[in-house]
Amino acid sequence: MDAHTPAQHLSQAPAQSAPAPIGEAQGPLSIQDPGDCMALVRHTFGRLPQQSLIVIGLLQGYTGGHMRIDLQPALRDPFTSARLVADCLAGEGSCPTPEAALVVLIGDDPVSPEQDEQWRACLDALTMMLDSEYCVRIVQTWFVSGDHVRDPLCTDLGCCDLPGRHLSDLRVPNLGGPLGAGPGREAPPLDRAADTFLAGAPAADPALIAHLAESRRDHPQRQDKHAPRGLLHAWDLALRQQLNPTPDSGGDSVEPAAQAERLTMLLGQLRTGFGRDLLIPLATLSIDHALLGLHLDERAGEEPVDPVEEVMLQDYAKSFFGETGRRPDWPRVDALEAVLRELVPYAHGAERENLLCLMGWIEWVRGRGSAAGSFVDRCLAEFPDNGFSQVIESLMQFKGVCLWARVKQHSWSWSRNSMTGPD
Repeated sequence: MDAHTPAQHLSQAPAQSAPAPIGEAQGPLSIQDPGDCMALVRHTFGRLPQQSLIVIGLLQGYTGGHMRIDLQPALRDPFTSARLVADCLAGEGSCPTPEAALVVLIGDDPVSPEQDEQWRACLDALTMMLDSEYCVRIVQTWFVSGDHVRDPLCTDLGCCDLPGRHLSDLRVPNLGGPLGAGPGREAPPLDRAADTFLAGAPAADPALIAHLAESRRDHPQRQDKHAPRGLLHAWDLALRQQLNPTPDSGGDSVEPAAQAERLTMLLGQLRTGFGRDLLIPLATLSIDHALLGLHLDERAGEEPVDPVEEVMLQDYAKSFFGETGRRPDWPRVDALEAVLRELVPYAHGAERENLLCLMGWIEWVRGRGSAAGSFVDRCLAEFPDNGFSQVIESLMQFKGVCLWARVKQHSWSWSRNSMTGPD
């Protein structure tokens, strides 16, 4: 499942002018037009998702928070799914709360009366939950079945009677990709996020590989007592360099031996599960939180005596589940992804295993369940016994969307759109 708070798009006419043209489209979209609606969904999610229940919030003529969940679970248990969607879209932490919603059900099977009845039951549960619990009215619904689209509430038998209009008959404007994808570009599908991430990694430098191998032989584990802190400081520096790059922060001007030494330290943090885990508070909170976790581990779990340490330790623990109650440092989380991508061609064994499952966690806390599932699947395909990926699967199953993603003003998408720092 995926939950986002995207850039606003005009939802229907009449409405105020868009802040800037998007792709080839000019002026507002009409959610009553199936072509415009398909374009909006494709723009929002990077493509037209398959086997999905999609709900897009509407407020003052603009789209806002949206959510996608797998269709089959929604059909099997419509009221539980409706509760999940309603709570995420309009519940506590959803401010600004939508005043209305657009609903789209997308399936692969050909249209049939039995399918129509099942889909309508799902829509009824969602309508009741959104309207009765949160006063959010569903103002438009589209059923997309196989190659056809229809409005299940349309009373014109010549328009939306089964099976509906053929998709090839629609005029679907090109809106380009989501915010940050660039003009005319569509984002890759979230369910192939792991493949996209790995394919987008830089090519390995043969000279650097040779230096890296030599560096690893000279310092296989770095067992001296200062090494763990040195590794965390190396990662903190790498994140800060991603956020504020300088001409000498990396690249061709740096000697291969120095680059290999840097990579050795960064990869060293990924050789153990505990080292990997420390990168979560390091990125979302601060290096002080990560160092506290390391310090307590060295003290064999001894309880902190300093009240400040106690508060920091609570945030440390809550950061793994996105339950700190405030927005994390999303720019540093994005920087963490960038550094992990840089390490892809040089990570082997446990390093690669921990890199992949850490990316799954990053996507889960962002609210991008499909992307998280892609990394989990890739990690378990290569490393079947990886416990961290299994934990992420359980979190997605039992907790659903991460709390950071549920609270709009704490979410990754909100942070990207508002360009503000952590609370």
